[in-house]
Amino acid sequence: MKRPPFAVLKLSLVLVLVSFVLAAGGTLWSWNQAQVAAATLQQEDIALNAARQQLDRSRQQQQLIATHLNDYQALAVRGFVGPEDRLAWIEAAQNANRDAGLYGLDYRLTPRMASPPTLAQGLALGQTNMTLLFPVLVETDIPRFLAALKARAPGVVRVQGCSLTMQGAPAFEALNLPHMQAECELQWYTVVEATGGAS
Repeated sequence: MKRPPFAVLKLSLVLVLVSFVLAAGGTLWSWNQAQVAAATLQQEDIALNAARQQLDRSRQQQQLIATHLNDYQALAVRGFVGPEDRLAWIEAAQNANRDAGLYGLDYRLTPRMASPPTLAQGLALGQTNMTLLFPVLVETDIPRFLAALKARAPGVVRVQGCSLTMQGAPAFEALNLPHMQAECELQWYTVVEATGGAS
């Protein structure tokens, strides 16, 4: 039996072995690249879904703004949105007193404070308390005054309550002079506008 010519086959065997090593390396590299591409694709899908969700939220907010913009602007013009306008409140009370045909008034305003969370419900809602003292001739002067104030109120106001007290002993007089004093507690509400910068 004759021996195979190993010297002649040596080069061919080395080439076959090198080609196997190259093929295995190429397969391993391809598999690694496929894994990297799959991970990149997954990250891109997550980013795309996040961008779509953000776009949906932006569209919903845009629709919400478009739906309520006129109402918001009306509230801003009315004085509910923005800084409190104490001078306008005082003028409204004085004009309502005059419109109701009453006899003057005194007022006290407290500093603005945050409204209770149950009332504010996440808004930057503040309230300013106003106490009004004014003389009245008869009890029906109070609702007449409050109706005149409501017609003139430059904002959102709530009447907490009114009380009536006698001023001196009523004596018979030919002239109708007020012998009672009304005290009304009001609350004016304002929402602070959100600003882009930090204060």
